[in-house]
Amino acid sequence: MLFFVWGVSLHAQNADPDKEKKEDEKVYFPLYNGLIVSADIYGLGANVLGGDFLSGEVAIEANLKNRFFPVVEVGYGTTDTYSDRGTHYKSSAPYFRIGMNYNTMYKKGNPNYLYAGFRYGYTSFSYDAISTPAEDPIFGGSLENPSLTDDVWGGSVPFAHKGLKAGMGWLELLVGVRAHIYKNFYMGWSVRYKCSMSVSLSDYGVPWYVPGYGEYDSNCFGLGYSLIYKLPF
Repeated sequence: MLFFVWGVSLHAQNADPDKEKKEDEKVYFPLYNGLIVSADIYGLGANVLGGDFLSGEVAIEANLKNRFFPVVEVGYGTTDTYSDRGTHYKSSAPYFRIGMNYNTMYKKGNPNYLYAGFRYGYTSFSYDAISTPAEDPIFGGSLENPSLTDDVWGGSVPFAHKGLKAGMGWLELLVGVRAHIYKNFYMGWSVRYKCSMSVSLSDYGVPWYVPGYGEYDSNCFGLGYSLIYKLPF
């Protein structure tokens, strides 16, 4: 009996109080932790400040274990602008993305967190590409567009293609932060790297702008600024 009491006392002395405290401080999350809706308004602000594109999107995501956030994003992008070569380009269409965010701070149970993620995006759209004549500054009237010439036969090469069809799928890799503002309200920022995966084009020329992606002829970076609300269920 004496040895038993001595052994229990020794175990109690050797217990690590810091370890037990850490165990008590751990935050455990159930599988489902609610739904989150957000609106990305960066595209609206960029257009107001003089950008060539106008876009807006909404997203809904589920919080699983405060660690994985499967997400669906739906948006609409449009442009109506002139290039420096005198071409009038016009396009507008919806787009969507699906993917996942991963909360790198899930163990802390902090409402502010840093995340990384991926998206697959797709859009099917139509566009107009029209060469426009240049104004004659001396005699008035219009001139042939000097920047759209036939390299073989010479002369202007006017064109007016409307309703051209195209489709594009792309991959996005992103990092972002989310900050708690008040109660169920948050705001967030993200940076995305986008690369084309699949394309179907018209026989009459490539598009300049792809809704949801940006300029067609390059891999590109995108920025996002979102207003976020965590639903109370």
